[in-house]
Amino acid sequence: MATRIGMHFSLWAATWTRESAELAVPECARYGLEVIEIPLLTPHLIDVAHARDLLAAHKVAPSGSLCLPDDTLATKEPSAARDFVLRALETAHALGCAFLGGVTYSALGYKTGKPPTEAEYESIVTALQPVARRAAELGMTLGLEPCNRYETHLLNTAAQTLALLGRIGAPNTAVHLDTYHMNIEEKGIGHGFAVAGKRAPYIHISESDRGVPGTGTIDWEDAFASLARIGFSGDLVIESFVTLPPEIAAALCVWRPVARDRYEVLDQGVSFIRGLARKHGLVA
Repeated sequence: MATRIGMHFSLWAATWTRESAELAVPECARYGLEVIEIPLLTPHLIDVAHARDLLAAHKVAPSGSLCLPDDTLATKEPSAARDFVLRALETAHALGCAFLGGVTYSALGYKTGKPPTEAEYESIVTALQPVARRAAELGMTLGLEPCNRYETHLLNTAAQTLALLGRIGAPNTAVHLDTYHMNIEEKGIGHGFAVAGKRAPYIHISESDRGVPGTGTIDWEDAFASLARIGFSGDLVIESFVTLPPEIAAALCVWRPVARDRYEVLDQGVSFIRGLARKHGLVA
């Protein structure tokens, strides 16, 4: 698999609808983006047939992501969490996704105020083992995204996530790394990529303020040099939160615009990331 560059759908709209998809997917194609990440918080509202036709017409591949609802925590309600992720997984597969990631183990912003416990991890394993098995049957990869300490107490680093994947015990699971979170939690972004290695086939490319890549404090040279060293050949998906559902914006503490508009990200951020990927031999 060759490295592909993509964009999270939140650049265009808070919710995937026929109208917003008809704006986002053609624009992805015009900017040479090969992947669009579809949020699956409400998978039952997606017109799957329309989405598949649109994606195929513009030769853009879908991926999926989610976080758990506040009342469906894997640590408290593993059966409900399992069912929620399974429903999203089936929709992701119907859309043509090979990857479903994000905070598949918790709700954004949920913290107990204490370090994670063995009981919490065991509940996550109970919830996600059957999801991983079903993903394998569908030929899909299930990702778990470690987030910063202000958004979750459960998984903050690549090493923690690898350990939990070991307990889940499924080879089709992955560490879904995000440079925004890594910038806070890892001993350098390059170090985080080195720890995860081949278990990190899908990366969120996000600036230190969640805005335009190349305009903040992320050490992008270190990041891309490390990706080259581990032989990365997966998806690099830019995540810039220009538009968010109010509940997600609140959970992520996004209180002000992170970019002037989507074109600042598309014109400046995409070319910056593509240039780095070419420099380090990740794309032609």
